[in-house]
Amino acid sequence: MYRKYLLKRDFWAVPKKNGDEPNCYVKHDVAIGGIYAYLRHRGVKITVNGESRFFNNFNDLESYLDQLRLSTRNDTSEFMAIINRRSTTKLLRQIPF
Repeated sequence: MYRKYLLKRDFWAVPKKNGDEPNCYVKHDVAIGGIYAYLRHRGVKITVNGESRFFNNFNDLESYLDQLRLSTRNDTSEFMAIINRRSTTKLLRQIPF
């Protein structure tokens, strides 16, 4: 059940080396970094910036993931990311090959 939910929330499955079913799912956010989800017997453990929390309720998990997204979202930082991307692209196009 948690597998489908994590895939809908844009997490990527990390396969095990021996070919078994994946038990780790990863999502990358520009502001937060890596968000790791580990499937457990009756729930999922979310690890962000070295802090782990266990969830066995979809509502709690959804509110936590939404809180992560909203707490790091800042209009000025998105604006600055666009400006930085444009200036980097312009600089890279000026490099002679």
